[in-house]
Amino acid sequence: MKCAAVISTLCTILSPSGYIPFGAIPAFYEPVTVDQYLNPRHLGNCFVMAFYFQSGLALGNSALGSMCQLLTGFKVLHTMNNPMLEATSPSDFWGKRWNLLVHVVLKRGVYKPVRTYASALIASLAVFVASGLFHEWMVHAIFLYNKQSEGVVLGSNTAFFVWNFFVIACERMLVATKGVQSLKRVLPRFMITVMIIMSSLPFAHWFGGPYLFGNFFSDYEKFVPMIRKI
Repeated sequence: MKCAAVISTLCTILSPSGYIPFGAIPAFYEPVTVDQYLNPRHLGNCFVMAFYFQSGLALGNSALGSMCQLLTGFKVLHTMNNPMLEATSPSDFWGKRWNLLVHVVLKRGVYKPVRTYASALIASLAVFVASGLFHEWMVHAIFLYNKQSEGVVLGSNTAFFVWNFFVIACERMLVATKGVQSLKRVLPRFMITVMIIMSSLPFAHWFGGPYLFGNFFSDYEKFVPMIRKI
């Protein structure tokens, strides 16, 4: 019920603004500039999209999990553990909090086979590329099938996941350094979460943009109870 209430509230609040309450977002093919990508309005839009995806996935996983548990009697684990508000590192975000069902599938289907023949770094890169390509397929073969949608560019989802691979790679290089360890001891947890989210938030429209321009959010509204002004 909590997941349903959250996504219903988000749809009610964000629908009038077209799910970009703080104004337009830059296109994927435009140059990456500090004044655009670190603009508070842009960051606000990106956070809204990311939190919407988190809430929508949590609702879907909760509904399917409850059905599976009811039919089989097996307890189903939560697959979304509030990464946007509680992640403590990039690895914690992707490996222990965000869509754990897909995480397990990619770990077994991509990471472990590649790791047999290559380094952990190469195996991680393969996972993020595979995830990017899978999302490209979803956007272009499912959501945009037989639709005309301006602003949707092939490659933006993959670029987003490759960026996050570099974030993970940097974490692995820096996590054991004295500076990082000192920050983890001194900073409050919420500040650490903010820093983790900010490592990718400026680029979140690379992932969310195709769904936005492809009218995924407005299509999703048809399945969600909402309050509308009439």
